[in-house]
Amino acid sequence: MFRLFGNLWLDDPPDSVLTALDGALPLIRNLQQNITHGMHRSSNWSMDAAFKCYREEEYAWWKLHNVERSRKYLVHPSGRLDATVACHLFNPTFEIDEPCDGEIDDPSNPCIAQLHDVGLSAGNCLIFDHSARREDSRHCKMLYPPDLWDIHEAFVFALRSNIEAVVEICWGANVRERMLRRLQNNMCTLPLWGRYEGVTLYLELGEDKTSVRRFIIFVNHPQFFMFLKGTNVRAQAFRTEQGGRQDLMLEVASCLGNIVINAGFYKLSPLLLRPFRPTKAIREQRDTLKGQAYAELKAAFPGATLISSVKGTLSLSQKDHNELQGTKLPVIEHILKEHKIVTKDNIANDKALEEIRLQNVARFWGELHDVAVMFMPDASFNFAKKLECQQLINTIEASEGELYHWEELPASLAGLIQSQDGLRIDQHPIGSRKEAETAYRLLHCNGSPETFSIVGLAFAILITYAWSICRTPRDAINDLMVLRASSKGIVPRVCSSCNGRVLDDPFAYYAKNNVDYYVVKSSQTGCGLIDCTGRRVLLHPLDRSQSYVRALKKNLENIPNFRTRGGAEWEQYFLRRGQAELGEIPRTVELKCPREGCTGILEDDAPRWTIHSVPTVVLRQFTCPDCQRKGDWKPVNTAIKYITSETLSRTWGRFKKKGCDLAQYPRLADVYFAQGHITIRIAQLKEAKRLADESNAN
Repeated sequence: MFRLFGNLWLDDPPDSVLTALDGALPLIRNLQQNITHGMHRSSNWSMDAAFKCYREEEYAWWKLHNVERSRKYLVHPSGRLDATVACHLFNPTFEIDEPCDGEIDDPSNPCIAQLHDVGLSAGNCLIFDHSARREDSRHCKMLYPPDLWDIHEAFVFALRSNIEAVVEICWGANVRERMLRRLQNNMCTLPLWGRYEGVTLYLELGEDKTSVRRFIIFVNHPQFFMFLKGTNVRAQAFRTEQGGRQDLMLEVASCLGNIVINAGFYKLSPLLLRPFRPTKAIREQRDTLKGQAYAELKAAFPGATLISSVKGTLSLSQKDHNELQGTKLPVIEHILKEHKIVTKDNIANDKALEEIRLQNVARFWGELHDVAVMFMPDASFNFAKKLECQQLINTIEASEGELYHWEELPASLAGLIQSQDGLRIDQHPIGSRKEAETAYRLLHCNGSPETFSIVGLAFAILITYAWSICRTPRDAINDLMVLRASSKGIVPRVCSSCNGRVLDDPFAYYAKNNVDYYVVKSSQTGCGLIDCTGRRVLLHPLDRSQSYVRALKKNLENIPNFRTRGGAEWEQYFLRRGQAELGEIPRTVELKCPREGCTGILEDDAPRWTIHSVPTVVLRQFTCPDCQRKGDWKPVNTAIKYITSETLSRTWGRFKKKGCDLAQYPRLADVYFAQGHITIRIAQLKEAKRLADESNAN
């Protein structure tokens, strides 16, 4: 056995850690000697005097910003400076029975109560916050400017310099982020092995980089485990994996600091599921204090987005109006059953593909329900009822405010989000808080995603996505579209207005008359991205070679049916096709009414471009919605060249009349559209073919 420090014994180190251990071990032995000789003891520094100065400086900062914030909501650290273990939290909140002039070690707060249940309290630890002011943790992270953080951290790091703790337990990603930023040049890591494999010790170095001040262990915040209310399979798996890992890290800390804690608490103890039910008077007091803090922050940071105790409702129908889907949420009552995998694009497979789509939707709703009961096990969720969904979000937000980072999202929620094709951009799954906020906006949810905890944000995304994918096409166009199999079933998309990447279409529909045409969705209020103009947009395919059509009955009916009549014969020779030929040519062209004096404007969302050396658009005929006259609509942009389909048809007719089959010759725009006589152009094609044949023969 190998003794690392204190009472921490490990198996003999494997070869894989010897390099890291060789560098860290002399530093650790030096720390042990310093403790033995009393060199690690604190000076005559007074925590009470330093806290008093800190409180006055913090109060003065707010007053300088036109707000008087009470000093009594700054919370004093708890415990002794000579404690061997320190617990470092982010900030105190108003979730407590007595919020005024207190110390941090108050078990009426659920987080502190959890620390007590683990076996950590002021009796064997020093407990302190990174910011001592009672505040919603998200406001601290989102609003506090650097000079205010400087005041808080001046006290925190002065405190840390004068404590005897050999191990510091940092709770939550907010503390981790600020500590790593501050100490990035004064840390080295030591991964443990054997029983403690997966636990990483951070060694805080002294200013000379040749000594260690203490060990730092980053653990999950208590709120990470507070959502766990259920005992289903998912909840048990969570406690085994995440709870077991937390227990190991705290066991390491207790061994390093030679204190006793309740082993296996997060994995096994029923106390973890203990509910907190404050009285009505306490709840009303908390709401009053939160409202007061909200008003103070509004005054100090005018225009900033703040978290209110009253959340906006989740929405879908108003902001996500589109031409393809109806707004009514159907009841999902599908019986899951096995289906053969459909790999061929065939109209006959449409019903099977639609059944598979419904099965996938039903499966997702079932998985979402299983995750939700981890949070509210006594509730029977009906996700088609928006009020119940809102209650779930509100319940989560009432207790999960500290959890903000993507890394703090429970694996069951992160996995469910990342498994959905429709919550990806170009098949890239969400992997960060920023990407999750982008998805929230692209789903046209109400409010600011920055104000949600990461758990609340995840559920808002999942619920709104669940509503979106279960909506069926409008009856007027349902019979004019089909699903497609394999690679055509998922379509990466881009906004037609801002050109921003949007969420993939997980259940892509195509025109029944011609399955080469993808049916695009539209939005009346932009794509949802911050930089989007907000006007009506199309979410068209990222692949510029993919033809598409809007979800309008007239458009879908008028697409040439390749199974019955096909397009004009000249199209395959005179028009550009595929990405190689289309290149960066615009995918939409704004057109103006041909009638003089009329201001009618339309957008051709599927322009046809010829193979002229200068790309030329083929005019279309439309009926003007303003003047009701029909004619050839020309581009608004006068720099765009155009040609009529009649001109192209006549050119084709001349070749055909002379018996020239263009399929036998190279596609040469400079020959097709030359000014010379048709016989000369045919001779040029023959010569080009001869030269091409000779080149191929050689």
